This record gives sequence, C-alpha cells and structure tokens, in this order.
Amino acid sequence: MLTKSRLAPALCAALLLGLVAPAAALAGDLDQQQTSTSFGLVAINSTQSLAQVFTAGKTGQLDQFDLDLKKTGTPPSLTIELRNAASGQPGTQVLGSTSVAASSVATTLGFVSIPFSAYGNVVAGTQYAIVAYSGAMGGNFYQWTGGSDSTYLGGSEWTSSFSPPTTWFAGGFDTAFKTYVAPPSTATPPTGQRAAALKKCKKKKTAKARKKCRNRAKKLPV
Repeated sequence: MLTKSRLAPALCAALLLGLVAPAAALAGDLDQQQTSTSFGLVAINSTQSLAQVFTAGKTGQLDQFDLDLKKTGTPPSLTIELRNAASGQPGTQVLGSTSVAASSVATTLGFVSIPFSAYGNVVAGTQYAIVAYSGAMGGNFYQWTGGSDSTYLGGSEWTSSFSPPTTWFAGGFDTAFKTYVAPPSTATPPTGQRAAALKKCKKKKTAKARKKCRNRAKKLPV
C-alpha cells in the first residue's frame, strides 16, 4: 500500500538552503539528480518496494548513489540494486547490488551516501533503475522522499507490492536521488612480457648471463 506524508515546512526550508548535504562522492562526478521533495514520503517495507529509472549522462563506473531517506523503528537492512530498464520501467537484470545497514540511515530525513562499486558500469544515454527494498514489517520501515512535479525527464518512480520486487506500476512522481560516475580508466593494462622475461633470467647459469638477461628484459613493455 502506497503511503505518503507532507514534509514539515522547516525541513523543506533546510533542504532548500542546503543544510542537509550529502557526503562527497568516492571518486566519480555528479551525473544525474532530482532533489524536489514536494510529493512527500513513501514507505519501503515488506509489502512495498520502490525504484527510480534514470538516464546515465556519463559513461563509466557508477560508484555512489545519494538517496533522500529516513527510517522509523529498527528495520532490517535496505537492499539497493542497479538494474537495467526496459520500456521505461525497471528490468529484471540485476547489474549490481549492495546492502545498507539500518544504522546508516537516520530517523530524520537526509541524503544517505551509498557506495556502489560492484559491476556498476553505465553507458551514457542508457536508462537504468535504482531499486530499493527491505523485509521491514510493522512499525519498522524506511521512507524515500520525492517530488510530484516530475521535473526529472530521464525517467520516473515505480512501485512494487512485493519485496523483493516483481511487477511494477508507475507512481506518478520522481524520488530524490543523485548518481555519481567515474570515467573509464585510461591506464594501459600490463602485457606481462617483462615479468615473463625476468622469470626466464633466473634460469641462467652464471651471474653475468643473468645480469645481461635482466638488462634486456627491462627494455620490454611491462
């Protein structure tokens, strides 16, 4: 069941003034974001999962999400997945997953920085989905805030009545989120030629031969 509540005016003002600020990204640059909170709060628990579809603006390693979250009670951990998107909604292919401990989420609303390094490769112009779900029950749950004005044009929020989520329906708003992407590495991978040659040098019978062999090996590509 989808639930929502309006944010207190003081908290809205604090968000607008930047008093609730996310931690710095691990290595990537800010790529996509939607920071409106006009819709209010939506629950994440054992009977409701949320997802936000976004369009990557950069190609590289997605190494961090910032999600505007809070918790109530003592819920179990929150699972965050990066999935593909199909026809504008979350797909079934899990590209990476991480677990967020309840201790990392405050009881007051604020952006939570979530490191994400496992298989989080994205391609500019391609849609993906941030999926959040938990086995939380009763008075223990998470909430993710968002904006009802749908200012983010690269995707939208989706809701599932299952945890883990299966079928989805459009929620009619956008969650508050940020993604960070580090560019692909330009470092040249080692060829192994030098290491292999130095290994062979150890088999030379004399010190003079070994020295001569090492001098030649050091001229080979790493």
